Amino acid sequence: MSFDFKLENGSITIKNGKLVLVENTNKLIQDILKVCLTDVGSNSLQPWYGSYLSRSVVGNVLDIKMTETIATTQLKNAIENLMLLQQEQLNYSRQNVTASEHIAAILDVSIRRNSQDPRLYIVLVSVLTKAFEIKTTSFNLVT
Repeated sequence: MSFDFKLENGSITIKNGKLVLVENTNKLIQDILKVCLTDVGSNSLQPWYGSYLSRSVVGNVLDIKMTETIATTQLKNAIENLMLLQQEQLNYSRQNVTASEHIAAILDVSIRRNSQDPRLYIVLVSVLTKAFEIKTTSFNLVT
């Protein structure tokens, strides 16, 4: 089984003096959020990791539908990279990726601008795991 440190508001979580871990579905959701919200190039050890989401929407003067399409494509690419990382981990690591935390397919990635607050984008990601479970997560992006 694979694991990661639990993050809350971008910080590692400590409970009773111990680092809190996430596994299975919770790890999958955290992995999706991390890859979507990490700007490509912000991790000097893995400069290719992350997405161009914020670069796609912040300060963009294109038509809103075009902006949403570009951002959606960027997120799909980031999640496809996560799928490749999961496969590499499965092939070469001592940590096994469980079926509940391994993405089998991307079902939906949608980005919609909030009609009342044009600075707010609502992002929804839905995937199918190799355990045949549909897992969905969402987050808001404020520009």
